[in-house]
Amino acid sequence: MVTAVLLVGVGSAFAQEGAGAGVPGVAGHNLMGYLARQLQLTDAQKAQIKTMWQAQRPTVQPLMKQVAESHKQMLAATAGGAFDEAKVTAIAQQQAQVLAKLAVEKERLQSQIYNQVLTPETSLGLSNEQKVTFIDRDRN
Repeated sequence: MVTAVLLVGVGSAFAQEGAGAGVPGVAGHNLMGYLARQLQLTDAQKAQIKTMWQAQRPTVQPLMKQVAESHKQMLAATAGGAFDEAKVTAIAQQQAQVLAKLAVEKERLQSQIYNQVLTPETSLGLSNEQKVTFIDRDRN
């Protein structure tokens, strides 16, 4: 179950830019520290994940900026109750394209971590369903 947290956590890192070592945190928390403790990751494994994240950052950051910009565009297009279906549809389609690219990058990173970093002991018992849905039952 905790491995699922790692996989979703890395994906969540795309949504947040944080300070400190490791993968940026979510909602101000150091997600990497939490995961490292729960999974008992070695320093080498933590460094590997950080390197993988940093390698994808140049691809992901512009996408995140596009998401933020399209969100602003949607707010502007619908301010004061305005609704121009053609404009809203165009913005929504743009958002969908960017989100699809982000999903691919998230899955790429998760796959790299799962296949290159996690040991059989760490990922033991992680079913395909858990890998896909990323349910964190340990924290809920």
